[in-house]
Amino acid sequence: MGLRLHVNELLKINPAPSPWPRMVVCAFATMIPLIVGTALHQLPISIFGALFGFLLVLNDHLGTLGHRLWVITLTFLCLLAGLTLGVLTGGQKVLLIPLLLGLTYWLGLISTQGAELERAVLFSVFQILAGAYSPAVAKYLSLSLVYAFLGYLCVIVALSILVFVRRHNPNPFARIRETFKKSLTKEKSRHLYALSFSLAVLITLLVVDYFQMSHGYWAVGTVLIIMRPEAKASIYRIIQRFFGTLVGVLVAELIILSVHSVWIAIPLIGFISFWGPWSLSRSYWLGSAVIVTMLLVLLDLPSIETGDLHTPLIRLQATGIGCLFGLLGVVMANPQVLWRDNPPPS
Repeated sequence: MGLRLHVNELLKINPAPSPWPRMVVCAFATMIPLIVGTALHQLPISIFGALFGFLLVLNDHLGTLGHRLWVITLTFLCLLAGLTLGVLTGGQKVLLIPLLLGLTYWLGLISTQGAELERAVLFSVFQILAGAYSPAVAKYLSLSLVYAFLGYLCVIVALSILVFVRRHNPNPFARIRETFKKSLTKEKSRHLYALSFSLAVLITLLVVDYFQMSHGYWAVGTVLIIMRPEAKASIYRIIQRFFGTLVGVLVAELIILSVHSVWIAIPLIGFISFWGPWSLSRSYWLGSAVIVTMLLVLLDLPSIETGDLHTPLIRLQATGIGCLFGLLGVVMANPQVLWRDNPPPS
């Protein structure tokens, strides 16, 4: 395949039906915790509720209403458990590292086997990292959990109303129990990938900790997102992730420089999150750009009046580092990519 075809493949926008109900729920569940938090002068803590609401919608895969509510509830419990475990193990690497290695190894085993369980575990690992590396979370853990529950409640209520009001045709879905059974495999190739995956995460964590990089756990999160069992898919995701992040950082910087009112920024965050499910269904790079834009504006919301551009630049740096270590993980999982054209002598 020539370079031009690779570029077209990387940047193409796939035709797909617009998931309007999920888009509406996503905007609603992101905005309501922020509005409540601002009204109660608890905006920095309410960001957790917005993040929980956003992530829960991303793991809604349009099955029957009962299945969707079960998956959202299970994902919510995984997020809560992850955040709590992160707070409890923060500063105790002897506990944190084995916990992360165990979960990432399992994540490697269930990769591509069932999107719902895989994303629930992935999001829980994100929360472990956030809890372990964000001191403010430990200080306000109880209040953070209250806002997290508010985000969950917004998703459940909005989704249920939309399903009853609008005709709903359930899509096929993979049952979580079946996905769990598939992870109990003895297939050597899947265990080799899981080992490479967890080692890539460990190496990234140790490097960012050693150099005390600001928000270094974002780099670890990048590795978790971009690595896939197939080498070509991983390399595509690495390029798309960095390009999407670059676009998201540029857009977020323009918004942060232009908007200096919380009450203007919150509807804008809702508008951006509204397009999150749509963008992910169309293209990975476009989805990355929209999500990064929303997250950066959301994280800078407490200081939006000053127009601080520090966070977007840190995000771009962390993504670049994560992409490099993700590439290392791809090579560890698929060493044959080094000699695809010239295989070593047998």
